[in-house]
Amino acid sequence: MCKTFYYKSYDFDAATGTLSLAYATDTGLTFADRVVFPAPVRPTPGLDRIFFLTHIALGISYYKAFLPPEIEVCSGALTRDEAAFFDDMYLKGLGEFAVRNNVNLQGKIKFPFGTPSVVPDKTPLRGRALIPVGGGKDSCLTLEIVKELGIDAEAVSVNTAKPIAECIRISGLPSRTIAHTIDPALIALNAAGKVYNGHVPATALLAFILWGAAAMYDCKWVAMSCEQSANIGNTRQGGLAVNHQWSKSFEFERAFHRLTRIITPDFRYFSLLRPLTEAHVAKLFAAKCARYFPSVVSCNKAFRRDKAERLDTWCGRCDKCRFVFLILAPFIPKDTLIRMLGANPLGDAAQTGGYAELLGLAGHKPFECVGDVGECRWAFNRLKSDPLWRTDAVVAALNPPPAPEPFRLSAEHSIPREFAHALEIFER
Repeated sequence: MCKTFYYKSYDFDAATGTLSLAYATDTGLTFADRVVFPAPVRPTPGLDRIFFLTHIALGISYYKAFLPPEIEVCSGALTRDEAAFFDDMYLKGLGEFAVRNNVNLQGKIKFPFGTPSVVPDKTPLRGRALIPVGGGKDSCLTLEIVKELGIDAEAVSVNTAKPIAECIRISGLPSRTIAHTIDPALIALNAAGKVYNGHVPATALLAFILWGAAAMYDCKWVAMSCEQSANIGNTRQGGLAVNHQWSKSFEFERAFHRLTRIITPDFRYFSLLRPLTEAHVAKLFAAKCARYFPSVVSCNKAFRRDKAERLDTWCGRCDKCRFVFLILAPFIPKDTLIRMLGANPLGDAAQTGGYAELLGLAGHKPFECVGDVGECRWAFNRLKSDPLWRTDAVVAALNPPPAPEPFRLSAEHSIPREFAHALEIFER
C-alpha cells in the first residue's frame, strides 16, 4: 500500500517549450507528465514559480490513483496560502471522484508548507487575450464576442480534436496548440483496475497550463467560457457539496485569481460568460454562431484522450448531448438542430430516464457539464407548448413543473473593465 506520494521535480526547457513533471510513490512507482508549449516562448521572472505550482496542480491525476495519507513536496516549498489552495482544490476537485469511489477525503488532504520568499513578477503584459477553445458552443460564443469587442486575441487549445480545429478555423483568429501528455503507466494502471480512477478537475489543470502560456506569450488575459450554472452542485457527501463543474465555478475562479495575483499581478484569469445561464448562452449562440453549427460538438466522446475511441461528432445518447439538445431546442429550428447533432434525443423514448434526471424528477443532477434544473424545466416546457416538439416521445412523457425565464444576468463575475461592453451585448 502506498503511504507517501512525492512531487519529485519539474524542469522547463525553453528551447523546446517542454515542461517535464516527475512524481513518485514510496512503493517505487514513478510517473512523468509533460506539457509542450509551441515555440518561441518568452521566459519571464515569474515563470519558475508558475511551473512549480503547475507541478503541484497536475499531480492530482497521479495522487488520486493512490490516495496516500502523506504528501511530500520535493520540488520546492509552498506558502501557507498556496498549500491551503491545493488542499481545497484537491478536496473539491475530487468530489465526484470520491462519491463514485466511495471514499471520503474530507480532512485527509494536507499539503506541507514553509516560508519561501515569493517575489512578484511585475513584468507588464500586453493587452491580449488567450481564448481556450474546447469545440463546444460556449467557447465559440466567447470567440465571437471578443471579436465583436475588438480586443486583440488568439485561440488556444490544450491538445486538439477535429471539432476544436474546425471551430478555431471558422473563428479566423490566430491560434496555438499546447500538448499535454499523461504518463502511459498511469493509463495502464487505470485500465487494469489496479488503482483508484475517476474524474479530476480538468479546468483547474487547464488554468495552470494557460497561466504559464499567458506569461510566455505576453498575454494579459485568459478569457474562459464558464457560465453561472457551473456554480451549482450535483449532490452532497456528508458536509461537502459535490460539484462536477467545481473547477468551472466562480469559487474556483476567485481562488485562482488570489493565487496568481501574488506572482503575476498584471495577469487575469476570468470567464467572459459568467453572468449568463446556460439558457442565455444557448440563445446568444443561436443568434451569433450559425457558422459554427456544422462543426461544433459538445459531446465528451469527441475529446477522449485515446484517439481510437474518439467520435468525430455527437453520440446523441449521453447526459451532455441530452442537455445541449434540450437547451438549444427553443432557439434553433428543429430540423437544423437534429442535423447538427445527427440525432433527436427527445424523440427517443429510451432516453426518458436521462431527461427525468435533468428535470429534477428523478435521481440527482447528472455528473456532467449541464445546466441547472430550473433552466432545463423552462426549456422543456417551451417545447411542450410547441406543436413541432410536443409529440416527441420524451416531451410527451414528462411533465415538469413550471420555471421562470432564465435570462437574468448575474452580478457575480470578474470581467475586466476592458471587456465590460460584453454586458451590454448580453442585454440586447
